[in-house]
Amino acid sequence: MQKILITLSIILLLFSCNTEIESKVHDKNTPLFDRVDSIFKEWNNTNSPGCALSIIRDGEIWYNRGYGMADLEHDIPISSNTVFYVGSVSKQFTALSLLLLEEEGKLSLDDNIRKYLPEFPEYNRPITIRQLIHHTSGIRDYLLLWYISGKDYLDYMPEVEVYKLICSQKELDFSPGERHAYSNSGYFLSSLIISKVSGKSLREYAEENIFKPLGMKNSVFNDDNKRIIKNRAFGYTPLNEKEFGNVFMRFDLVGSGGLYTTIEDLYLWDQNFYHNKLGKGRQTLITAMYINGKYNDGEEVNYAFGLINGKYKGFRTIQHGGALGGYRAHILRFPEKAMTIIILSNLSTLDPASLANRIVDIILD
Repeated sequence: MQKILITLSIILLLFSCNTEIESKVHDKNTPLFDRVDSIFKEWNNTNSPGCALSIIRDGEIWYNRGYGMADLEHDIPISSNTVFYVGSVSKQFTALSLLLLEEEGKLSLDDNIRKYLPEFPEYNRPITIRQLIHHTSGIRDYLLLWYISGKDYLDYMPEVEVYKLICSQKELDFSPGERHAYSNSGYFLSSLIISKVSGKSLREYAEENIFKPLGMKNSVFNDDNKRIIKNRAFGYTPLNEKEFGNVFMRFDLVGSGGLYTTIEDLYLWDQNFYHNKLGKGRQTLITAMYINGKYNDGEEVNYAFGLINGKYKGFRTIQHGGALGGYRAHILRFPEKAMTIIILSNLSTLDPASLANRIVDIILD
């Protein structure tokens, strides 16, 4: 009897400890979040660019925090409503726009892209929209082509000129569906197809069909570099150990990039993966986002709809990063744990992907 009582006492003590730990985890002043803050210590001051962080657990914002400055010239700190350029994180929004149009019956992802872009050259075999999405088209990357031509891709790149540059290529890097090679051209062309099919620019279509329904009030596909974007963080790069230089860019092409957004808006985007509100409200729309592409022989491509499937510490992950100029971004989702790490940065040397992994290590620890 005495042994049973001792055993019960131990069980109750362990349960009490676990309950206490759980409550501390949700307390913003716990050592756990101090450890998270310590990761960003070198940028958390008034003399450095930095980043915005969001940790999402079980449908709630667990921790939002800004580190460093959004604007060094005007002493404006980074906060949860600071707007960042997110580079290739934009691709998942472009991919979803294509899925929405397919759901509406306005296109098929297996359509030949020349159905919508008749000026596009014919190669040895047709290129489908699906191949644009999964980077198996063989079309050369327009950013690389622009750079090779001796131009700066941070400068203004007219949409018409970029399209002509892509169409001027005599051949593809490989036959469509035979290989995988990351190419921004596929998502740039996708934006043109979205515009042709919907009769609206990608900016307008995403605003009407994604941002507005989800309440993402501070998100925009910026297709005009003269547009005023309130609360925008400026991009920076280190000049030396103590100074930073502004990285000015007039880039305003959309599809492959172009999205400006906040960690608060991306929380709303993240939650829609669990409970879809877009299109016809079917969860199958979200399920489709996670499906990897395939080569011609049926083998799977490790790239879905602007998302990359993977594993970390044995847990399933969905992620994608983005980078251009002085901006860096990363979203790391653990769907089985209902946990997401979002890091948006305005410093060219900051690596949000590795920082996100370090945060996960702390939480798992």
